[in-house]
Amino acid sequence: MRVVTPEANRPRLSRDLIVAAARSVADSTGLDSLTLREVARELGTGQASLYRHIADRRELLGLLADDLALGFPLADPALPPRERLPALWQSLHGYLSRHRWAARVIVDGEHTSRNAVPFVDSLLDCSAAVGMGPALAMRTYQAVYNLLLGYLLNEHPMGHDREGGQRPLPGWHVAGGQDAFCWAMRCLLDGVLEGRGDL
Repeated sequence: MRVVTPEANRPRLSRDLIVAAARSVADSTGLDSLTLREVARELGTGQASLYRHIADRRELLGLLADDLALGFPLADPALPPRERLPALWQSLHGYLSRHRWAARVIVDGEHTSRNAVPFVDSLLDCSAAVGMGPALAMRTYQAVYNLLLGYLLNEHPMGHDREGGQRPLPGWHVAGGQDAFCWAMRCLLDGVLEGRGDL
């Protein structure tokens, strides 16, 4: 149950506080429930007070995308070069999995953030460390990123009937979550590294 803080003891409303509340709402109830009314309720204030800091829900989503990108991981320099790249992708999958709304904000494409630049630079540095040229590194980045988003957006297990119910597949065990993504990601990266040509 949400505890309403007495007005005198509430921290002063700010963009950072609004974004933190928006993230809490999205994490707990999903992106569709993220409205200014719900954010105001989370903060224990009126919706009108939010308009002193943000224009509308669209701006709020942009600020949320900025906040999300701040948490993107960076490569671990202690790992061998061949392991840095898959480890970095695995870390990003784990981070975005903890915020199930994040993939939808990214795929929408309307909200981009320069806060993601350190992650991209780290990723390209990892690619260079294993011998990829810039063009191949960028193609590989796009391929794995799309793979990652696909796994995050599609939570359904393999096997559905026409009515949408799950159909068992005898003898099949389909791994889900991070295990499934890591298997596919490593297959893709291994294929690139073993059969790459100059692009």
